[in-house]
Amino acid sequence: MKLKDRYLRMSDLANQPQRPHRPASHGITGFSAKHLYHLIKLGKFPKPIKLGRASLWRVSDINRWLDSHDNLSNDEEHSHE
Repeated sequence: MKLKDRYLRMSDLANQPQRPHRPASHGITGFSAKHLYHLIKLGKFPKPIKLGRASLWRVSDINRWLDSHDNLSNDEEHSHE
């Protein structure tokens, strides 16, 4: 049995500035949407899936990306000891 994947929008991933009637929010990555698209262009962030005009990211792809960056930051901490 294969489980269905869940999806995230850019508003879930990126920091969102304050707007009228909406407070600023901190996204999962801590980066701006502009920076995430830059990382996508460089091949350093998962590409979105396009559904019509919507860009969506698989939760599993984002979890892998976060895990890989967590491993990198742990390696850097140990190299400074």
